[in-house]
Amino acid sequence: MGGPRVTRPARPADPARRRVIAVSVIVGVLIVIAAAAGATAYVSGTRPAPEQVSAAPSGGPTVTVSAPGSPAPDPTPPPAIPGTDRLGFVGTQARCADGDTARMMVLTATSQAVVCERGGALYYAGWRMDTRSGTRIDGVLPAGPGWVARAPDATINITPHGLVISATNGEFTEPATGFWSN
Repeated sequence: MGGPRVTRPARPADPARRRVIAVSVIVGVLIVIAAAAGATAYVSGTRPAPEQVSAAPSGGPTVTVSAPGSPAPDPTPPPAIPGTDRLGFVGTQARCADGDTARMMVLTATSQAVVCERGGALYYAGWRMDTRSGTRIDGVLPAGPGWVARAPDATINITPHGLVISATNGEFTEPATGFWSN
């Protein structure tokens, strides 16, 4: 144990080894940058193409003729959720105001929800079927594949899969039984 300690002289650095290390570091940095760019694109509200539903009548092709000066027909398919029209759920507060555009609708076992657009701003209009109460929340923001509505007492995440409601008394998930987006 008490013998002289032998140390080896430092060997000269191998240029090939330095290149391998440098390339590895560069590749790692590029992977991190690509992951950050992908996450940013996902969070910034990139949306999948709207679902298109069409059915051809069995009697043959359909021809739409517009009179000169009349507006072109709206190419957006009407909502496929029963009890809805282009503004939302008929007969409840889960509707867009006249002149506004419905961006999406979600039906769950206990809720009806619509995200509406007015002049570039989004708002949420919802209706609880079990309590027969409605709510409207302004300032809805895109979040991943859906939207988020924040009120003083709750946050509602609206997605094609349903609603996730976070409140002071807990978090509640309501799976979608119907979904439509524009």
